[in-house]
Amino acid sequence: MTVTRLIIFSTLLLLSSCDTGSDIEIIRAISMLPRQTDYTRDFEKWIDEVNELGEGKFKIIFVGGPEAIPTFEQADALRTGVVHMVFGPGTYYMGLLPEIEALFATNLSPLETRMNGGIELMDNIHQQKLNARYLARGLFIEFHLFTRERPILDSEGIPDLSNKLIRGGPVWRDFITGLGADYANVAAPDVFMALERNMIQGVGWPIIGLEDASWRQHLNYRIDPGVFSSDMGIIFNLQRWHSLSQQVQELLEKAAINYEIKSYSRFQELTRTQDKQMRQNGMQILSLNEGGEKKYRELANNVIWSRLQKRVPEHYAELRRKFYRSGDSD
Repeated sequence: MTVTRLIIFSTLLLLSSCDTGSDIEIIRAISMLPRQTDYTRDFEKWIDEVNELGEGKFKIIFVGGPEAIPTFEQADALRTGVVHMVFGPGTYYMGLLPEIEALFATNLSPLETRMNGGIELMDNIHQQKLNARYLARGLFIEFHLFTRERPILDSEGIPDLSNKLIRGGPVWRDFITGLGADYANVAAPDVFMALERNMIQGVGWPIIGLEDASWRQHLNYRIDPGVFSSDMGIIFNLQRWHSLSQQVQELLEKAAINYEIKSYSRFQELTRTQDKQMRQNGMQILSLNEGGEKKYRELANNVIWSRLQKRVPEHYAELRRKFYRSGDSD
């Protein structure tokens, strides 16, 4: 079955299961990440909570994950109204909206960027460029480099990954090559085989989820500190949003802000729990000294912000002001 036919079939199935004679608004939601991940499971729990609040007014129907619509097609499916709500990493659609990369380089929490107008700015840009509302920024967890062998440090105290092939998402390329390594763009389902065959010698990934992944068998070292920031968010089709009553809009906005606050706490705690488990299971932690940590963070931050300055000069200064506090890791 083609993707288009699967979408149509799923939509008809969902709509036929609803009471078409009622005034309940149906909102179709999807996740960019597989359903079994901690991230999507958390999103589904949020949907259940919101549906309880909206009982009799609306119902969010979770369509699924990448098996329903491929990850990198979901933002366009939302833009055109095939689905109404998408949850997942913003950098997965940075080809449509390069400004989203600011969330990957931010050192401010979701609450801080909500309070200082950063979320409002991101929402305005989404409306202009993606035909979408930016409803919520969630989680806020860092990423780490995990390697098979113990990394060596150069004279400045930062990792020298020369002659290594390291896997990361597209936004990682300049950071990985800045550490002397070669960059590998390997799809997540193929990472285990690439590690097993020593085709790659490391990956960039959060602490959460790695201990449960098969990749862990071939990764023995973690570089601290973490860098970058998770860019998970909830976006909503703009036309569908305007079709909702003011009461439903207000309820969804309040629930989105609540998600920012609560998911932050949940995932901070989950990170601590899985970090402890990771150490107990033998992961060796390479902690950089103060000088090395500063330069390592600077490299990570600068590759993203320099790219944003070139790609979106009209928004760069405001994005930097809203999503980055100088001095924290400079």
